[in-house]
Parts: sequence; C-alpha cells; structure tokens
Amino acid sequence: MRAVLTWMIAVLSNQVAQAPVAGLDAGVALTLTGPGGGTWWIDEAGAFAPANGTVAAHVTAPALTFPDWGTQRSSWRDRDVTITGDAELAARFLDSVNVI
Repeated sequence: MRAVLTWMIAVLSNQVAQAPVAGLDAGVALTLTGPGGGTWWIDEAGAFAPANGTVAAHVTAPALTFPDWGTQRSSWRDRDVTITGDAELAARFLDSVNVI
C-alpha cells in the first residue's frame, strides 16, 4: 500500500503544481491512516513532507480508501474523511483531487 500511496501523492503533487487549485491560498495537511499511511502537506507548489509551521486545514482519512476517492471513483464526502480547521479550504482542495 505504501508504494501505491507514494505514487498517488507524487502524481497529486505534480497536478497541483501544474494546475493550482483555485483558492488554495494556505496549506492543507493530508493524513492517511493505516497501512502505508503518512502525512503530507499540500499548497500551491504541490505536496511535501510536514515542516515547521502551520496549515489552515487538516484532512484525515483511512489510507485504504484514498485510491477510491482520490481517483474520484467515489466522493470523499461519502467516505470516512475528517476535516479540522478551515473546512471550506479543505473541501475546495478535496473536490479538486483526481489522481489519474
């Protein structure tokens, strides 16, 4: 699962960097829990390892569900996705996620 998530996050990072998400004016943390999981920070430049500082929103979801909603085979809204912080910013980001 780690290899799948690593690939998906790399693709997502490139997509965000090449076509910035409208209104993504602050960082979002994405934590995928369980097998292969981890935490990544995403901003208009793409995804990167967590650093010192803060993010405006934090998204947490089971790692095993990310390949499904991260490719828009299902909606993140119908999955066990938790948002803390700026929910509007996180929703804008999550609505744009479509790893292909």
